[in-house]
Amino acid sequence: MNKQETFGIYKDERVIRITAAAVVILTLIMLITRREIAAVFLALDFGIRAFTMQHSLLSLIAKSIAGIFRLKPKPVFAAPKKFAALLGFIFSTTIFALVHFHLFTEAYIVGGILIFCAFLESAFNICIGCYIYNLVIAPVVNQRHLKNKSAAGRNHNTFQ
Repeated sequence: MNKQETFGIYKDERVIRITAAAVVILTLIMLITRREIAAVFLALDFGIRAFTMQHSLLSLIAKSIAGIFRLKPKPVFAAPKKFAALLGFIFSTTIFALVHFHLFTEAYIVGGILIFCAFLESAFNICIGCYIYNLVIAPVVNQRHLKNKSAAGRNHNTFQ
């Protein structure tokens, strides 16, 4: 994949799946140790992936691992994956707050959901955030696109 594919509309599925495995491991460590810093790290990592076009530390490590094992890149559409990263950001930020306020049972529940979703992505290439994106976000975006397109067509015809 070229730089535009990596940072633009496409992401490497192999790197995403390795990153998800790291999220499972780090979330487990965070819940076992109850260390807020681990939740902060995960939130920052998810935030970088959700809100920027840059690679996060976990995705850079995953990219290195994919390179070591010479895994052939497999491009996938980035928008649903970025939305899934946004959900990961919300979950990890929530876990931080719960651990900070010593609400460990609630942190285990939210962390368990994050672990479950990351495990599905890593092991079976099932992205729950992507399904939510396709069910909720994509129809809204498509409807707005069609509305704008038809409005542009009406404006264009008016000036002919």
